[in-house]
Formats: sequence, C-alpha cells, structure tokens
Amino acid sequence: MKKAAFFLLTLCLMISCKKEQENIEVQQPDVEKKEVIKDLCTSEEERIRTEPSILGMDISHFQGEIQWNKIKADGVNFVYMKATQGTTFKDPRFEKNHAATKKNCLYRGAYHFYETGKDPKKQAQNFTETVKELIPGDLPPVLDLEELGMQTSVTKEMYETNTLRWLKIVEEKLGVRPIIYSNPTFANAYLKHPEFANYKLWIADYTKGASPTMPYTWKDKSWTFWQRTDSKKLEGAEGKIDYDLFQGDADSFLKMIKK
Repeated sequence: MKKAAFFLLTLCLMISCKKEQENIEVQQPDVEKKEVIKDLCTSEEERIRTEPSILGMDISHFQGEIQWNKIKADGVNFVYMKATQGTTFKDPRFEKNHAATKKNCLYRGAYHFYETGKDPKKQAQNFTETVKELIPGDLPPVLDLEELGMQTSVTKEMYETNTLRWLKIVEEKLGVRPIIYSNPTFANAYLKHPEFANYKLWIADYTKGASPTMPYTWKDKSWTFWQRTDSKKLEGAEGKIDYDLFQGDADSFLKMIKK
C-alpha cells in the first residue's frame, strides 16, 4: 500500500512538473515578443520632438548610393522614395533604399508616378506588389500626379476617374488612405473633383513665400507636406534633391506612421 501510495505521489509530481513546463513554454513567445518591442528604434521619434521643423526629401534611383548618416546629420527626418511608375516600371533601388532607411531609423514612404494611357488598376497592382505591405515606421503611400505623367491625351473627367480608382484600390490593399502629390497649376486643371479633398495634399510649390499656393479643391483644407525646392544640395546624396517640410508637430506626424 505504501509502495502504491509512493508510486502515485511520484506520478502526480511528474505530471505536475510536466504541466508547469508546458505553461513556461506557452508563455515564452510573449516574453520574446516584449523583448522585440523594446528593441524597436525610438531615436528618431526623440529627435523630431526636439527639432524646430520636421524635414524630409524624396528620392529615386537617380540619387544613387546614399550615405544615410550624412543625410541625418543634415536634418532629414523622413524620406519618400519612388517605388513604381506606370504598369511595369519598378525603381531598381527601392528595396535597398527602404531597407537602408529602416536600418538608419528614418521614417519612410513610397510613391507611384502615375502615367496616362495605362490601366489605373494595373498601375495600382504594380505599386502594391512592389511595396507588398506597410511596416512599422512607414508613412502613407503617395500618388504623384503631374505634367510629366501625361503620356497620352485624356479628358479631365477620365483623368479624375482613373486616378481616384488608383487611390481607392491602393487604400483597400494597404489599409491606409494615400496622399496626393501635385502642384497648384496641375491640380487646378485636373484635380477638380471634390472627392480629392478627402486626401491629404503634398504640394510642390517653389515659392520664396511663407506658404505655398493652395489648389482650389483644397481651398478649405491645408497642406500636409510642402516640397519647397527641387534643387537642394545635401551631403550624402548625388545631384539636386527634392526637399520637403511637414506641417504640424511631432504628435501630428507620428499619427500618420504605421505602428
């Protein structure tokens, strides 16, 4: 009887130890997850909270190999990079630039250069297949609408219909509303549909004034990004750079960032 009782006690202890071990193994991933979260880069958030302006640049493969440490030293907080153009072109440096900005703790975003005469659905597909998904630290995607994209003649109504279709497809695929990039002259000619006002505006206006000229569609809104020049010289990048300013404080900027 004592032997039986001892055997049962031993068996119970073994079962209890096994369950405790299983609980430890189940809880382990949560511990690892917390450690990963703690390791996420926070230096850039701290930097934009202390600097007077939130500045950025937009690039493509034309800028070549970029020395990101020098770019940050010049005060750049965010970078938009070309991902795609039309239905087939993929910027050959997009993946490398995106990985490099992430590694160097810079907020980053991707843009698509829109071309007329090409299926907007296929253009959206080209963009989303290249970007794949947004990751922590990413800014909303951008649709670049300007004169150079007018490859074929198109009515203003068709242009509005097609570009709105691109915007809606990308929003559905990536889960965030895109931003529109344009300039006052082009926007006043081709972006008159009131639905465009539902999208944040990145305005290109190279004025020396204190603020950019707002297109009619956004007259009751405000700009989010202002591309103030297309000829900025920065240590660490080749050629002339498109240089940008964010309107708002650090909290407003961080609300746009993918968490």
